[in-house]
Amino acid sequence: MIEKTSTRNIPIDTLRGIACIMLVAYHVIGISPESGLRLSEGLLKDTNEMFAYIRMPLFTFLSGLVYGWRPFAGTWKAFMNGKIQRLIIPMLFVGTGFAILQAVTPGTNNPIEDWKYLHIKPVAHYWFIESLFIIFLIILALEHFKVLATRRGFALAYLGSVTAFLSNIGTIWFSLAGVFYLLPYFLAGLYCTRFPLKFKYSQITGFIIIIVTVLFLILYSQQYIDDRRSFPALFVGTVACIALLLTQSRSEWLASIGYYSYSIYLFHVFFTAAARIGLMHIGVSDITFLFLAGTAAGITGPILTETLANKHNLLRTTLLGKKPLPKN
Repeated sequence: MIEKTSTRNIPIDTLRGIACIMLVAYHVIGISPESGLRLSEGLLKDTNEMFAYIRMPLFTFLSGLVYGWRPFAGTWKAFMNGKIQRLIIPMLFVGTGFAILQAVTPGTNNPIEDWKYLHIKPVAHYWFIESLFIIFLIILALEHFKVLATRRGFALAYLGSVTAFLSNIGTIWFSLAGVFYLLPYFLAGLYCTRFPLKFKYSQITGFIIIIVTVLFLILYSQQYIDDRRSFPALFVGTVACIALLLTQSRSEWLASIGYYSYSIYLFHVFFTAAARIGLMHIGVSDITFLFLAGTAAGITGPILTETLANKHNLLRTTLLGKKPLPKN
């Protein structure tokens, strides 16, 4: 399996890049025929729906895998302060900014209906960050009691997460439904770091599984997977994530995108919406061009945003969740 080095991990950043492209494309195309490019049929819409079984599972799987490199080591206060800084502060600042922009900009989708519940009911895709924070609370408890220290304990924790996943428990409040949706994928990623899987010819095995998985999704997803919180969806998502990891794919271009994965997650919607609204306003109606331009904007815009925000301590803290730069 892939181990972390002292520099950037190209295979992991490559997978992050893949996840980022799928995410940005998802929001460019639209969650439904009433959002994004407002497509009711066609290849883009069908592909978008097909990769729903891999997109967020991959983001979460990688979060669990990377957590395994620097797990909780006994200082709960420092651990949680770090997660609040990295996750909650950017969610509050960027998510609130996005909600305000939605409210004042003509042509946006799904504006906030009741502001007193802002972030209690998650804002748009920022539900993932809220869910991930709560997952870290759960992991903190499991690590404290050393449940995840052995394969047997890990199996019990994973079985519990799968039971909650399949039971469809949870609520939109504080994105608790998202917690139970994501937790099995996070644990699967952590397992791959803590108890590495051994495969002979792992790269070939990974590519074969990916091909079979994609063919299954193309041919049978509508017939056999009717819910993202079903056993077939969990199986496909988990197997696809592990297979992608086994391929040990290395792409400098994808890795250069994956390096900015968190910023892309935070900011891409600002740029995809701006590109779509701006181009349609000047009369551009070609769906392919709108899709490509929106996807490019959703990737390059956040990269530029992080590059600029990194230079100013206030922006580093509020927008990126990073520690201030040391004073000269």
